[in-house]
Amino acid sequence: MACNLKVWLMVSFILLPLVFGVPQVPCLFFMGDSLFDNGNNNNLVTEAKANYPPYGIDFPQGPTGRFSNGKNMADFLAEYLGFGKPIPPFASTATDDQEILKGVNYASGAAGIRDETGYQLILYNKGARKIALFGLGLIGCIPAEIANYGANGCVDTVNKDVQLFNNGLDLLVNDLNRDLPDARFIYINVTEISSGDPSVFGITVTNAPCCIVSTTIARGQCAPNLVPCDNRSMYAFYDGFHPTQSAGELLAAGAYAYLPPLLL
Repeated sequence: MACNLKVWLMVSFILLPLVFGVPQVPCLFFMGDSLFDNGNNNNLVTEAKANYPPYGIDFPQGPTGRFSNGKNMADFLAEYLGFGKPIPPFASTATDDQEILKGVNYASGAAGIRDETGYQLILYNKGARKIALFGLGLIGCIPAEIANYGANGCVDTVNKDVQLFNNGLDLLVNDLNRDLPDARFIYINVTEISSGDPSVFGITVTNAPCCIVSTTIARGQCAPNLVPCDNRSMYAFYDGFHPTQSAGELLAAGAYAYLPPLLL
């Protein structure tokens, strides 16, 4: 990577002022799944895509592949770091374009975490030295899991598994910092960030999706071309899995506040 030791990499699985102008880091690369995907899956043979209405209903360009009604976490994180526009998806970035040196979003809906996934393209051998790894949020509280278990609220057994995973990820980050001393890794505790009271920010519906979700193909995602709820800023989830623009902004702001100055 051209930015070498100063590259900033966001990996996924409170409101702050937005400051544009000179970015706080020279370049920014995202890797992750549908929480960060901004169009990489649009032309893939997969059901994990969001390039149709009602996704993007509040985004200026309409449906772009973001699994949200508007901006997603990657968009807000780029804004907080001083970038004047979203980091472009890899799928629409020409390899000979100089803009690619400023950052690319590689996130892909339904991306996995198996050891062999992307092994030939490792978070460090390409020059990344400042890396944030996002833990899992409270998956047991998303509408899809609540519906799957027929629960009245959060599914505790799922959230216990989430905690086990996050504990292991935290230990992994410690190991990486020990074994790769010329790099800086940080674990972003999404569960902690998302455990506050969202009603303080006007988000009062936390257990149901804003859009009408599909029960057949792409189950849990928004059913195509159906009108979503009117009061989208009051909902935490847009579909069965993904946060609304309002919730994504809160999560991104919390993650940004979590970053130590050394990592910027």
